[in-house]
Amino acid sequence: ALCIALLQAATALVSPRFALRRTPPLRSTTAAYERERTPVFNFDAAPEATAALWERIDDVVMGGVSSSKIVVGDGGAEWRGIVRTDGGGFCGTRTAALDAPLDLSKADGVYVDAILTSDADVARRAWKLTLRTAASRSEIVYSAEWAPRGPDGVGGPTFVPFSDFKLVRGPRIVEGAPPLNATQCASVYGFGLTLSRFGAASVNMTEVENFRDGPFAVKLNAVGVYGDQKVDVPAIGKNVQESKPNSAGRPTIKNNGLILGLALTVLRPIASLVFSEEGRRRRQARRMLIKRGCKSDWAARVYGQRVVKRMRGLGAGAARLEGLREFAKDAAAYALSFPLRLAFRAIFGTVRLIRRLR
Repeated sequence: ALCIALLQAATALVSPRFALRRTPPLRSTTAAYERERTPVFNFDAAPEATAALWERIDDVVMGGVSSSKIVVGDGGAEWRGIVRTDGGGFCGTRTAALDAPLDLSKADGVYVDAILTSDADVARRAWKLTLRTAASRSEIVYSAEWAPRGPDGVGGPTFVPFSDFKLVRGPRIVEGAPPLNATQCASVYGFGLTLSRFGAASVNMTEVENFRDGPFAVKLNAVGVYGDQKVDVPAIGKNVQESKPNSAGRPTIKNNGLILGLALTVLRPIASLVFSEEGRRRRQARRMLIKRGCKSDWAARVYGQRVVKRMRGLGAGAARLEGLREFAKDAAAYALSFPLRLAFRAIFGTVRLIRRLR
């Protein structure tokens, strides 16, 4: 009894940030199986078209270097990536801005049918499912926990009732906000899946004990809703002017005149190359590798290509071609940004000179 009391006292003193995370119970119950399931995003039936409706939302938004993407191959759609804890610690994928909200008010909750194929460490990561009930693309969403099956495929989908979803801002819960209900799901603007080192949303962020970073792969079968009856889900399209989809594509240009249209046509690819998020992530990753022992920028590039080769399953020739393509893009971006850097230096130099003269 004395040992138990001491253990309870020690547990109470542990900081919430490092508190142990309890793995949420899977809701693959017999009762849930007997409910009607409506796949909203059926990756098994149409992997390419469904994957094109999703986009990545990794920790680069907070200065991290993690990356992920939904890849379609012979085995269907797979969410692959590498989670790094430097500056962040999560990978995410969410639906692109839809052309119209979905009415899911007749459902009772959301189900996710997915299998972790890269390893068996499901419990060493936090898995989050989000619903967006507002037209904005802000970080305020409803979030709940879920978990994929292990690589043996034993079990079934995870069923999450709407009442499990809590309003969050990033990894923190919005205090005082009621849980989600079916009425609020009359207008659903998006779904999202996240793998994170931060546990369930709370007032204070909690970290997953013994979090497993590095490569991961999740086979996506379906994301949908369940309830007493089937839900009528119309054909889903994306709003191309509001989205940056997971697959290649360009938003349409709304011409306000011939000159403006031509200028945008010329400047858009140049701006996307010079201010590329992908290029910024690669530069940040190379700097991190140099700090960890790579002797030069080129050595960091070579090491990075080995990681990409292993993650994507590329052959030696394809990996070299990919490396040369990225080097060419970085060189072109440097050359195009050189006049801009000179211009900024001239401007800031002039400002400093004026301040000294005053």
